[in-house]
Amino acid sequence: MASNLHSTLEEAQLHNPKGFSTASNNTHPIKNSSGNLEWQTNNTRHLITTGGYHSSSGAVDNQYAKQFSADYHNFNIAVDVLDATNGTENEGMKWGHMFSEYVCHTSGSISSWKVMYGGSASAEWELKLYKLSVTSGTGANVDLTQLGTTLSLTNNSGGNKYVTIADMAEGGTLTFAANDVLVIVLVKKTASSKTIWWNGTLEIALDY
Repeated sequence: MASNLHSTLEEAQLHNPKGFSTASNNTHPIKNSSGNLEWQTNNTRHLITTGGYHSSSGAVDNQYAKQFSADYHNFNIAVDVLDATNGTENEGMKWGHMFSEYVCHTSGSISSWKVMYGGSASAEWELKLYKLSVTSGTGANVDLTQLGTTLSLTNNSGGNKYVTIADMAEGGTLTFAANDVLVIVLVKKTASSKTIWWNGTLEIALDY
């Protein structure tokens, strides 16, 4: 009987796995939860720790970003994500090197964002995630693009000893490109002096 064990076949006689010819580029085969062969997009999950605090008597709908400094978690810099030409607040491309959370070294997408927060009783806030396309060597303001949906946060009525958890709903634009930066903006939604502290984990999928 002729021997035709796979272990003895030459490379030229080996075949590709089932589904290879119709699978998309940059995918790989897995055995899924149903026990079937599935071709899955090549990506790497990456977790980014996010967090910060803010305390002010600023006006309702004021927007704040954090500044890269000794007090990195203080969202105390007034910004205007709705008007890139507002040079008074946006100050050129400081979005890239002072306000950003993460520099994307390859393309990918947002998978989830879970936030835990607390602060002044019943105060309302919004957290928004944006991307900014950066060209090296430029100082011109450009528009930011929101990623995902807005996180609406309402502090517990019991005050800052209580904690609340929120998850970003999936929707809107979720993809980013290499060299984009991710920027988090906090929006004040309750008048008078209010405070919020928050911590969170942002999950992204990087294309490889």
